[in-house]
Amino acid sequence: MTRATDPGLVRQALMSLDYPADKQEVIQQATNAGAEAAVMRVLSALPLGTYDNLDEILRSIPHPDEGEDIDVGERDKKVTADAVGGRGRIAEHLREPR
Repeated sequence: MTRATDPGLVRQALMSLDYPADKQEVIQQATNAGAEAAVMRVLSALPLGTYDNLDEILRSIPHPDEGEDIDVGERDKKVTADAVGGRGRIAEHLREPR
């Protein structure tokens, strides 16, 4: 969640949501509740799927500010290092030759 988005604001926007709810229902409820633009932005970034409760939604909100001090090259190296053996979840054309 971005620094500007308080989980309490997300909770408030989704207070009346009936579960399970898919992403579109989550966004519609937040719109109906008059959620702030920052809340709408993070909810729009939710992965597609069905959410069983509010905690599941909060856990699914992407956290783009995590690691923001790392430049793109360092981030790519970290992703590569995190992949199994330097291979695995990286597309073949993006892999560094061994």
